[in-house]
Amino acid sequence: MRNLLCAGLRRLVKSRTFLFALLAVLAYTALVVLVCWDHCAQGAGNYTLEAILTSGFGLMGYLSVPSLIYAALLSVHLGADYSDGALRNKLTVGRTREQVYLADLLTCVIASVGLDVLYLLLSGALCAYPVLEARGVLLRASPGQVLAWVAAALLARAAWAAAVKLTVTVLGSRTAGAVAALLMVVGAMILCQFSFSQIQFLSNCLGDGLPVKNGAARLAFWQLLMDLLPTGQSLQVSMLYTPTLWRLPLLSAAVFAVSTGAGLLFFRRRDLK
Repeated sequence: MRNLLCAGLRRLVKSRTFLFALLAVLAYTALVVLVCWDHCAQGAGNYTLEAILTSGFGLMGYLSVPSLIYAALLSVHLGADYSDGALRNKLTVGRTREQVYLADLLTCVIASVGLDVLYLLLSGALCAYPVLEARGVLLRASPGQVLAWVAAALLARAAWAAAVKLTVTVLGSRTAGAVAALLMVVGAMILCQFSFSQIQFLSNCLGDGLPVKNGAARLAFWQLLMDLLPTGQSLQVSMLYTPTLWRLPLLSAAVFAVSTGAGLLFFRRRDLK
């Protein structure tokens, strides 16, 4: 499977789609860094380096820009295997369906997590000095807390990549996969914003002692929904709001396992002719 993985990564990196995705990530990084420099120069804002780093998983807690970029990248890359007959060729030379599926999945995870790490390294390196000079401190949260946020968001990214792989496998088309992946991200962002508004409303009502029918149960439901969705986890990290951080890695692992299991089951039965 190692040869399949290396070949998949090589093909992905050499593709124009990856080049466009890389340029988009660099442009997004530049936007965040320029805003940071501007605010630090003017003495505006009150954020420190953890806010810069976690912006790589969502813009101001509302727009998951990297997920939109990676959705197009991964769906086009995976869908190309169906359109050019590469999957049949891999099976013809003796590879098992499990090996093919898992190699493609690992390619998606490595690519998306790798681009996230690239953002973290660039934004951290370029914003550390301006933040330290303007604020007098790099971090307000502890380094352990920041590492926990980043680790949870990267695990959520891996779970999200598994969900994209499952979607493209079910649809079996580059165009349909790309459209579905983008709609999945947009739909998840809309659902997360509604969930977060419900969480804020219920938390305020319960905190003020106002009567709300089944308030505690409804609050637990919306919080679980936010935690279950990889996009919800990423947006929570970008807002530095993770009241149930301890269970985010567990839920990411569950989403990854379920998506991978369902994808393998479907791919075993799929007719590639």
